[in-house]
Amino acid sequence: MDPLQQAIAFSGPAFYFLFIFLGFYVVLSDIIPSASFRKSSPVAKVYGCLAFASFLHTFAWIILDLKWSYENFYNSVNYTVVGSQVDRIAHWLDRTALFKEAWMHGYDGIFNHWWLENLCIFAAGAWSVFLVSEGRRKQIPHLWAYMIIAELVAVSTASCLFYLALSLQAIKLNPIPHKKNDDDINAVLPPEDDATAPLMLTIPVLLALFTISIRPDPSSPDFLLNIIVLHVLCLVPTLPAPLWTTRPSALNVPVLTVYFAITAMAFVLRLQSTMAAVSSLDTVGIVEFVQEAANAMHSHPAMATFAWDTIWTTAAWCIWNVIGDGTEGPNLQSLIPLLSFSAGFGVSMSAPMTLGNVIEELTSKEETKFQGQPVDN
Repeated sequence: MDPLQQAIAFSGPAFYFLFIFLGFYVVLSDIIPSASFRKSSPVAKVYGCLAFASFLHTFAWIILDLKWSYENFYNSVNYTVVGSQVDRIAHWLDRTALFKEAWMHGYDGIFNHWWLENLCIFAAGAWSVFLVSEGRRKQIPHLWAYMIIAELVAVSTASCLFYLALSLQAIKLNPIPHKKNDDDINAVLPPEDDATAPLMLTIPVLLALFTISIRPDPSSPDFLLNIIVLHVLCLVPTLPAPLWTTRPSALNVPVLTVYFAITAMAFVLRLQSTMAAVSSLDTVGIVEFVQEAANAMHSHPAMATFAWDTIWTTAAWCIWNVIGDGTEGPNLQSLIPLLSFSAGFGVSMSAPMTLGNVIEELTSKEETKFQGQPVDN
């Protein structure tokens, strides 16, 4: 292989690692100036440690996936490549679509799909809206860099870094007023005009969820295009000004409405994938389901990357909902409902339910009902 062909073969991984470096460089330059981090709260340090741990764990599986792909390629070809190790690596890269290969293994099987769909719905749905609406409201810069990290490394790492940025941000949210003694789940009101979602946010998010719902079979020629479109749609709302716009303002909708729509779509998608997974079992039971999910989790290094990213993402989201940015006391009241919905349908559904204040309304109703019961003497 001549030098030009080698350069072309290595260009893909080079750009991949370059964009990863760029994403981390931009984010860390914004949120962890040394003086600020030394004086940061324990909550900020929690998110920093979570980001570091999730990065090491998921990125290790990415490297193992590259190793598996290289070895599998040379075990499957019926010829020998003569040359240096660099020639052999270049030959493998030239004939392997690494991005497509990883995502094909991520969707190769019913339980593989069950794992990966959960992560995709969370990233494209609730987390995208949370990242953009909360990030712009609290003036977190370079939101696109967080999405780059989520798409190229791990959603968990990007989300933990964003929680860290919020915890280091001095600007506090205005308290959201509540209607008292109102059974309507819409009792939680958006603060002024900030909690509205423009078309540039709602349309890409809804289209991304639709893209997930029509994901073709991995053997289909349209599979790679579907994955690429999903990544592009997730990136669009995070674009900086002047590409970002809130016009036409007349079509802006409350963020809570978007979260309710995401909850409904996530429920339908997760119910379908969960029922498909259950129906594939020889013996239906919780133990059998967990065992099959665990088997799928480590069926391939690429699948392990997605699955562990899902676990880290779920844990980080639950921690964020309990301790928040550290400006208030821990919120333990919603922890059990949050864990229940996350275990049952995944973080892809529990996240929009939390952000849409559905879980808060459910817990407040139970508390009101409990307080209303007569006390036996």
